[in-house]
Amino acid sequence: MTALPLRFGYIDAQRGLAALLVIWLHATDAFMQLPTPPAGGLLNEIATAIDTGRIGVVLFFAISGFVIPSSLRAVGHQTTAEALRVFLLRRVFRLYPAYWMSVLGTALLGLYLMTPFSPQTVLLNLTMIQSVFGAPDVLGLYWTLRIELIFYVACGLLFTLRVLQKPSWLVVGMLGGPIIFSGLAGLIHWLNPASAGELLNYLPVYGLYISIMFWGALFRCWHDHAQADDAKPFSRTIQLFFILFPLGVCASPFVTWLIYSHLPGVYASKILILAVPLSLGLGLFILLSTKLQINNRFSTWLGEISYSMYLFHPLVFYTLFVLLRDHHLPWIANAHLGVYLLLSVSGSIALSAIIYYAIEKPMIRLGRKLSTR
Repeated sequence: MTALPLRFGYIDAQRGLAALLVIWLHATDAFMQLPTPPAGGLLNEIATAIDTGRIGVVLFFAISGFVIPSSLRAVGHQTTAEALRVFLLRRVFRLYPAYWMSVLGTALLGLYLMTPFSPQTVLLNLTMIQSVFGAPDVLGLYWTLRIELIFYVACGLLFTLRVLQKPSWLVVGMLGGPIIFSGLAGLIHWLNPASAGELLNYLPVYGLYISIMFWGALFRCWHDHAQADDAKPFSRTIQLFFILFPLGVCASPFVTWLIYSHLPGVYASKILILAVPLSLGLGLFILLSTKLQINNRFSTWLGEISYSMYLFHPLVFYTLFVLLRDHHLPWIANAHLGVYLLLSVSGSIALSAIIYYAIEKPMIRLGRKLSTR
């Protein structure tokens, strides 16, 4: 079998693009809330119409599926338990140090610029599963990290059963996510209709994102099979699921809307409009992973710091927003929205580079060192 690269530059480039798409929506949304909205509102209208933030999230999830299951393997004489320990340690040191800095930075920002968060809320946010304890996210984007953790647990379970790298079981994961989460939403509504509205909104969508991750894992299997000399081709059934799944994902908001629109507390129109960003996100992933691979030094570097860009960009644009709102930056008052977006992007990149080299990279190395002992 031919050797496969450990890192894919064009996948890193997609991470960077995903982070920029998220910043585009969040920053322009914020600056349009200034007492005097800036000129250039079309930038925000475009981002809102196609939901660039969710397109970026779909890209992130597909990339996680492409990368994570392939990193969970028993190497050499490792047992399953040892391989899981290595995976767990490396994931913890990869995700949590920068995340903790994001939580603390947001708490400080809230203390000086926004409504302060309670110490209990801040402490529970450090777990990354604060919603389990009924605590709000100090940053709204943290919900995506919980889906990542759910996916890691699912991968760990399939790895323990020794079926994680089998395409047929990845298809089971693709189908199981929406079925389990939608069924859970229905069960909650049946048991307690009065308090189920919010859960009915996001649980089916959570399942949809889990299925996108498993499809990304199947995409990686297809990629590795294409690169290998002695690999057996996918069965026709697997090929059918692999090809038709993106179309099914794009249609799933319509199906979800039909099923849940009659239930109280469900914003059916919000579920319906998911079709646009899901279609664009998956289409971008397929295009940029096959026919239009971007692989240059700057784009891959943006991908390397994209996790910090995702976590810290609200601190940058909201600080700028408050300074503009309170008239502390008269030289750029009433500037074009594109100027504020450019400042937010450049500031996010600069801050993220500092966080990456000062915290992320050393912690990644430490996690690898500890995991090999």
